[in-house]
Amino acid sequence: MRSTLLAVLLLLTACADPAPGTEPAAASDPCAAAAAHLTDCAGDLPALDWSACDPAEAERMLALDCATLRGAVANPKADGAGPVAAFACRLGFYAACEVPACESATPAPPADAACDAWFAADDCGLCEYYRCREALQPCGPDGYLLGYVGKYCDRFARVTEPKVSPRASAWLKRVRRCLVEYLEAEVPYDADCAEVDRRGTDSHTQCYVETGFCELSPLDWFAIIHTIDVGDVPLRVLLRTAHGCVGEWFGPDP
Repeated sequence: MRSTLLAVLLLLTACADPAPGTEPAAASDPCAAAAAHLTDCAGDLPALDWSACDPAEAERMLALDCATLRGAVANPKADGAGPVAAFACRLGFYAACEVPACESATPAPPADAACDAWFAADDCGLCEYYRCREALQPCGPDGYLLGYVGKYCDRFARVTEPKVSPRASAWLKRVRRCLVEYLEAEVPYDADCAEVDRRGTDSHTQCYVETGFCELSPLDWFAIIHTIDVGDVPLRVLLRTAHGCVGEWFGPDP
């Protein structure tokens, strides 16, 4: 059973074009046909709630090829495919969702407070830690703090966490805290950008496994993996996480 789940974890990151001549299922139903088309383009989908499907929006999706659909999911605002991105978001491709403003339940600390003052927050407010670090050791919008971990902290906290199962939501809170606490404790404020990137990225595997990623359902894995833009998951993180899960699943009982 666990080996099957591992295969699901790895396959969910793949995208394949449909076989030549493949026709969408249930052509008389635009929503079902759009689901089949998106499945062909992006891999198998778990059971999803179609109550929000707009048939006109589905028809527009059916007119797009796989390359265009994947581009819309990965970078919805760059190509102007707003309706496509909204549809993909409803299907569980949270990378395509618009990220709302953070409404933290915790007041912001004073402007001159240390970055770890943001640890008082247990929601999207905790993501402000990365912007605080960036102000002290700037690496730019494409650096680890803003372009990777900070961006995904915002997206997971504001988009994915409210939509997933209670178990996955609790995991997202734990891993969010694990990542900021690791960075604060293990990555010096005088580290150069390459070291911040390397050590920060490598902390993800440890935090994912230790906080319970391996115990989530395949549906939760789908939501988590598809919150991340195509190509943004370093292969070493994926392989180490998969290896860590194998150890969790098949290791000796305590």
